[in-house]
Amino acid sequence: MDARPETRRLNRERDAPVPQPPRGAEQIVIPMTRQQYDETWHDAERTRIAVAQWVQSAPELFPPGFDRGYRLHGFGRPSRKLPGIKLRKVVTADGASYWLRPSLVAGYMIGNVEELACPLLLAAHGVPAWLLTAGYGHGDMYWHRVVERLGRSSSVGATVRDPARLPQHLAADEHHADWAGRKGYVATTVGGGCLLGVALTAAADDVHLREAYGVFADEARDVDPEYTPATVNTDGWAATRNAFLALFPAIAVVLCFLHGFLKVRDRCRKARELHRRVWDVYRAATAEEFRRLMGELRQWCGTQAWTAAVCEMLEKLWGKMEAYAMADDDPGCHRTSNAVDRPMNRLWG
Repeated sequence: MDARPETRRLNRERDAPVPQPPRGAEQIVIPMTRQQYDETWHDAERTRIAVAQWVQSAPELFPPGFDRGYRLHGFGRPSRKLPGIKLRKVVTADGASYWLRPSLVAGYMIGNVEELACPLLLAAHGVPAWLLTAGYGHGDMYWHRVVERLGRSSSVGATVRDPARLPQHLAADEHHADWAGRKGYVATTVGGGCLLGVALTAAADDVHLREAYGVFADEARDVDPEYTPATVNTDGWAATRNAFLALFPAIAVVLCFLHGFLKVRDRCRKARELHRRVWDVYRAATAEEFRRLMGELRQWCGTQAWTAAVCEMLEKLWGKMEAYAMADDDPGCHRTSNAVDRPMNRLWG
């Protein structure tokens, strides 16, 4: 008799945030090569010069108030994994302490950045841990932990360090994923041409999506506590809309016009003239022109013979006219979901 296969138990509910910040949150990463490290790190005066240069050229790397002064406060213990590497401790003028870490060392002191670059590139293309072990040593669990730890960093904080550069216009959607044999959803947020939020959740209802998109909201507010985006483009799923309105009450939810067009096109793929007229409506320069062209499209469609399925989708398109026209109130917003769909397609196929 065949043995019953063992399945891995997964916790599909999001844990409450830990009040204590992770150890890595108190580190300041200084761009530095190994040669610069050897020449600078153990000389207090050279270290201060290097820090001063980065405070001036990249102030976003440092915590608020760092420019008011600090003092060097010794070294950490030598790394057992990376011989010759030690972190330096600094204490700011307000008494807060941080560790200075050279950028040549990966987070959690797991290895040298240059040595990890190629294995992580291979892992991103699906190379399993056992094969990385065969090619680069260590062990299978080491490579599993290296990949897993990439998800511990703040996506927003690692991408946008300057509050003034937080995007005002977002696009959001959920990717349907296979989560260990069961269905899951990857809530994805894009803005300014960057992936800013990726969070896995067990369901696409109001509660779960609010928690998933809340990861992006929390990380964005770590950068700017007053952050409130102007718009977000969604595909029309009510739970997505409700999640963003709950997280950012002043946000304007823009409906994706592309989804409305695709629902019409998929039911009449050879109706080229209809396709052209729908996109002519999309290209309207103002809300008034958009409404006028939508009305003309409706009149024209009334003179044609369409199947019941096409008529149903056209009625939905006309019924959402005001939701589509809202995009003209914010010229910089995303009018379609392409900004989020394309990165999702590249990530998950």
